Amino acid sequence: MKQTMDRPRVAVHKFSSCDGCQLSLVNLGEDLLTLASRVEIAHFAEAGYLAEEGEEAEIDLALVEGSISTPHELERIQTIREHSQLLITIGACATSGGLQALRNLDDARDEWMSAIYARPDLIETLKHATPISEHVKVDFELHGCPINTGQLLAALKSLLAGVAPRIEHEPVCL
Repeated sequence: MKQTMDRPRVAVHKFSSCDGCQLSLVNLGEDLLTLASRVEIAHFAEAGYLAEEGEEAEIDLALVEGSISTPHELERIQTIREHSQLLITIGACATSGGLQALRNLDDARDEWMSAIYARPDLIETLKHATPISEHVKVDFELHGCPINTGQLLAALKSLLAGVAPRIEHEPVCL
């Protein structure tokens, strides 16, 4: 991984999701502190780091949680990809569309939007919720709901050492 500074710049971005994968990162405790000493955390809203440059920040490694569900999210992921050397999707929403993708199975979108929201006319969504890989190149995927933090740490350590991460073939629930 090419480093833009003394330490690689890492960003964690959220799209349509429950924040569970980001919370898994926050809950790493001491391991997160160790990781933070080896990288520059440029953006990680859940942990209180907000990039001043926004999605246009040049990043060595972007971790992305969530599915693409709105036109704004589609624009954001394309901008993030353009400015990220590596992009890793984390969790079921980012890798397969997650729970949001259940709406893809129903043609009654307008009907259920009216039943759920007082002002459905103010809500702008894409026809389908989709995984990140349907819109941009993804370099590595970590599956699970939420992600397995052991797998995440192993992947990050490999990348920081300049080695391709080992792909886990066991179900996360094992």
